[in-house]
Amino acid sequence: MSTSRILGVASLAAVLVLLPSLPATAQTAAMEGVRSEFTAVTTAVMTAANKTPEDLLGYRPTPEVFTLRKMLLHIAGASYSICSGFTGEFGKHPKVDADAQVTKPEVVSTLTAAFAFCDAAMAKATDATLADVVTAPNGTKRPKSYYASHLLAHTGLHYGNVVTYLRMNKLSPGD
Repeated sequence: MSTSRILGVASLAAVLVLLPSLPATAQTAAMEGVRSEFTAVTTAVMTAANKTPEDLLGYRPTPEVFTLRKMLLHIAGASYSICSGFTGEFGKHPKVDADAQVTKPEVVSTLTAAFAFCDAAMAKATDATLADVVTAPNGTKRPKSYYASHLLAHTGLHYGNVVTYLRMNKLSPGD
């Protein structure tokens, strides 16, 4: 074996030995991005929910679409569902009745709990675990990255709906 090949093998071995001692951020850069984006979108949803007057929760622009209350409860319910998929514990989460005629404090509380559930589900995930395959009760196999990206897309999509509802009522969704 040539000297350069021996040095190459030795260098690779050294990297493999030292890999576990690398900072966690080097092993979780993608997951940190997911968590950061989830924090941003959930902060926006919570700001909008907190700014929504109680009497606007029943608002719907047309009869074919959700009321604002139902949209916010749908976000919460879907978050629970998606994040239970991320953990591979399908159905092991509180159920949310998106049609319930609950008060604003109950809507805000439900959203807060759902987002905390997702934070906990993703807390220990790493870039490597994003590739772990989860099998749904119906046999569908998907990587955890599917659930993470679906969570961001779904929450962001419906935050856009919430923004539109508020703006149609001359309210700013932000601070």
